[in-house]
Amino acid sequence: MALLMLCLALPGFVALAWLVSTQGHLSGLDVHAAEWARHLRSPALTQALLVITQLHSVMAISIYTAGLSVWLMFKRQHRHWLLPLWLFVPAGAALNVLMKHGVQRPRPTGDDVLLTLSTFSFPSGHASATTLLHGFLALVVLTHVPRPLWRGALGAVSLLMIGLVSWSRVYLGVHFFTDVLAGVLEALVWMALCVLALSVRDQRGPAERLAG
Repeated sequence: MALLMLCLALPGFVALAWLVSTQGHLSGLDVHAAEWARHLRSPALTQALLVITQLHSVMAISIYTAGLSVWLMFKRQHRHWLLPLWLFVPAGAALNVLMKHGVQRPRPTGDDVLLTLSTFSFPSGHASATTLLHGFLALVVLTHVPRPLWRGALGAVSLLMIGLVSWSRVYLGVHFFTDVLAGVLEALVWMALCVLALSVRDQRGPAERLAG
């Protein structure tokens, strides 16, 4: 599964990064997404998406990761999940920062921007960090939850949150649509590489079953 995810996500991310870095060949897509977001705006929706985006900021996800790490340290039978967690989230966040400085895409500007940030835009850190955290949780669920119904329900919740967080960034005008799409793809590539590496490290571990 990890190998398939890598084969699907890596070409998409590379193509997207190349098109964005070559003077905005996907600017039309970004413009249409931004216009759609503006048409949907309302005070209630803006407030709801502000809460969602704040609850999934890089800082918030760092706090969740730290709390989860502490919990895993005290659960001897689950300590083997610490390495995958740290590889997925903190290391993935560091990769996102490197990618931002590599592409150096400015953030959206204009009167319709509801939030402003001084950092680079591509790929979205919110989209990437949310995907990485929920990807780790999905790895745990696939390993420990036997019932397909529960797996499907938890997977649907994770996909919904990734979608909401990603869309909130476009809606608030702090990212282009291609930024958040790249953030998700970047996270999928990194997760696949981590799972494949872990499967090599421990041929008897849960990562091997997911990578096969």
